[in-house]
Amino acid sequence: ARRERLVERVLLRVLLGLISGLAIVIVVSALFRMYTYQKVYSFTGERVFVMAFELLLGVVLLMILVAGIRWRGSWIPRLTVALTVAMLLSLAAINPDAFVARRNIARYEETGKIDAWYLRALSADATPALANLPDPIRRCTLSWIAEELDDPDPWYAWNLGRLRARQTLDRLGPGAIGDYDDCREADEYDLPKRTPR
Repeated sequence: ARRERLVERVLLRVLLGLISGLAIVIVVSALFRMYTYQKVYSFTGERVFVMAFELLLGVVLLMILVAGIRWRGSWIPRLTVALTVAMLLSLAAINPDAFVARRNIARYEETGKIDAWYLRALSADATPALANLPDPIRRCTLSWIAEELDDPDPWYAWNLGRLRARQTLDRLGPGAIGDYDDCREADEYDLPKRTPR
């Protein structure tokens, strides 16, 4: 776009600002909807990653707005890479599977609903949180994790999360680990409450 005359620069700033501002509104709406969706249906790792990316996208759009005011944007790619690295490190620090397990347990305590089938597919990182669930939900959610941890890890695949999971399962004992029948029973907790006719 031409930027020689003042009117061209003002028009360009207004149009780019409007586009970026409306895109930010879409990002905020998407974040709100995703959070609401998680509160109603449960948290998953994928949904946490989507929210993190939406936050990053919103910050990038804000940077574009600032660049449009200053007519300089050469700093945006470097800062975007730095923010992406910070986002990935933050996701690693919160331990997504453990975070998802804790959030779903909190949802269960509030609503009485839990998606045990999803929780049983989480990694060993979720085991300490899942160990606090009541039976048969705990037995269901630990079933796949325990099966995965049956075989010892080779030295090069050692993992702190898997070590903690094994310690938790040893503390609970074999009676805390269930099977398919436990998961069928636990699945009832995620169904809507039925009112008597």
